[in-house]
Amino acid sequence: MRRLLKRWLGRSRAEAKDVSASQHAASRGEAEQLIDEGNALEDAGQLAEAEGHYRAALKLCPDFARAYLNLGNAQAAQGRSGEAAGSYREALRLEPGYGAAHANLGKLYLGQSDYANAAEHYAAAAQALPESAEAWVGLGSALEETERRSEAVDAYQQALAIRPDFAGAKLNLGQLLVNLQRPDEAAEYLQEVLPAMPDRSVLIHTLLGNAMISMGMINDALSHYQHASQLEPHAPTLVRLPTLFMNCFPDYTPQELFDAHCNYTQRFYSELYPKNLSYSNSPVPERTLQVGYVSGDFRKHAVSRFIEPVLIHHDRDNFRVHCFYNHNHSDGITERLKEFADAWHPIADLDDQAVARLIHTLSIDILIDLSGYTEGQRLSLFACKPAPVQATWLGYLATTGLATMDYRICDNYTDPPGLTEPFHTETLVRLPDSQWCHISYEALESAADLPANLALTNNLPLLRNGYLTLGSFNDSAKLNDQVLALWAKILNAIPNARLHIAGIRSGRAQQRIVTIMKRSGIDYNRIEFKPRLPFHEYLASIAQVDIALDPFPYNGGTTSIDALIMGVPLVTLAGNRSIARGGVSLLSNLGLTELIAATPQGYVTIIRQLAEDPCRLAALRKGLRQRLEHSPLMDGARFTRNLEALYRRMWQTWCDSQ
Repeated sequence: MRRLLKRWLGRSRAEAKDVSASQHAASRGEAEQLIDEGNALEDAGQLAEAEGHYRAALKLCPDFARAYLNLGNAQAAQGRSGEAAGSYREALRLEPGYGAAHANLGKLYLGQSDYANAAEHYAAAAQALPESAEAWVGLGSALEETERRSEAVDAYQQALAIRPDFAGAKLNLGQLLVNLQRPDEAAEYLQEVLPAMPDRSVLIHTLLGNAMISMGMINDALSHYQHASQLEPHAPTLVRLPTLFMNCFPDYTPQELFDAHCNYTQRFYSELYPKNLSYSNSPVPERTLQVGYVSGDFRKHAVSRFIEPVLIHHDRDNFRVHCFYNHNHSDGITERLKEFADAWHPIADLDDQAVARLIHTLSIDILIDLSGYTEGQRLSLFACKPAPVQATWLGYLATTGLATMDYRICDNYTDPPGLTEPFHTETLVRLPDSQWCHISYEALESAADLPANLALTNNLPLLRNGYLTLGSFNDSAKLNDQVLALWAKILNAIPNARLHIAGIRSGRAQQRIVTIMKRSGIDYNRIEFKPRLPFHEYLASIAQVDIALDPFPYNGGTTSIDALIMGVPLVTLAGNRSIARGGVSLLSNLGLTELIAATPQGYVTIIRQLAEDPCRLAALRKGLRQRLEHSPLMDGARFTRNLEALYRRMWQTWCDSQ
């Protein structure tokens, strides 16, 4: 909590001086009385009257730091932050190290988003008032905002050591731990604080939902999101997140998923749909087109690895490329992507109307959504239909449910004609190869500083270890109970096989997996959990696996390509919706359809047959990276020409409609 220290009742060093002067002592006493009366007026909401008392106290004692502190509080409460800051600084001039003045100045800076100064003053306050839990919480809040998050954790924990029942500190710490991907600890604090802060129940349930997602406990997550949504029915995020994570469950039918997406957009975005569409774009089919990509993922993120080859290979004679970046964080990848765009537009701090005006001003012809329902999305912008042609692609393999989204870009493998059209508000347009194209291995190698040849990619771990190693590198949310039960069936069918699961945090996330495996008779010694690793170490760890297992119905994407890059065959189960057929697309483009199972039993059979034929498995592994590098999955120029051809078809359709 960021509480203002309203009064400071201890005597300052300045008060201890010159006490022998009886007149000064009398004046100080009158000033104290005026301040106490001012505090009472302030508590009653009579701020102007309180300020008058504090100024009267300063007339009696111009060097009274406490009077300046309280004057600053009254000024801050009336919205005069500049004057308040001056009063706090005067208090500090008169009494250096005055903890309450430091704390309140820190709060003022925090409210102005001047986080460095806020952290400096809160640190001084915590030093001067080491038993003030509020000062430590203020310090933690400022440190969070300056990305000093481990120090912020320490500050919150210090506050709780002083006041174990400090609900605000628990909430702040729980929220920070969720962001730090420490869900077990976060959930503990958040569950403790839930009954103590009923006015923050929506936030706490949402955070608990996020924590449960990180632990793979999807049912619990959906329950918390539902609680939050019931309390705040007009919050889009509280409906969007459950809709997103419904994709992880095999039990939801394509129709149920479609209905959930349409319900979401109808509830929150239908009022944004324009009544009369009018564009100034020239309806000339063959002219240079202005194409805009909207994403919050132009940074270190999986999406950036797939959009980069498109930005590099766009035909600048026929397409001018705009990137609309919906995130405030920038990193080295952000800076690199900027170089490949003709124009870069930060939009995270702009509302939809402002962005729509910008898009109109730039005469964007085709606007592409790269996020869908994931973090950093701007579906509300697309609901406003600022561009004549709008399409969704890449970041989310399902319908948006928007009536204003004209197309979804996919391929013939994720969306075979006739399979998924009924479950889209968009018209499906299919790329001839895959919906994905990855950056070249050379670029990946350079970025990760990998050696030119990792010897492990050419060796079969089965021959080295004497047992088969199966691997999963996917997020825990994708490892639903049915996935784990099928993987247990594989382990039972191959008694000496082991399962290597990467990136699953210790605690309840791992315990859930072990518990499900135990139900099927799998000893926990056959399961090896690997921590999150630096990228090049992560790739090297993939090479220690014989076969990668694709989860379902939410298939892997980036992790599957990473496995193929490292020469590890992927086995997938073909599903009945787009998001459950990513593995089909990847393997079909590699000519490895024999690794695609039509049924769960077929999934088991493919893996058992590979395990029983080490020579075949070794040969497959040896040529896999080369096969990938020479496939459409890494041919950026070919992919971009095909994508541009789709854009031309979309544009031609719009021109014909005019």
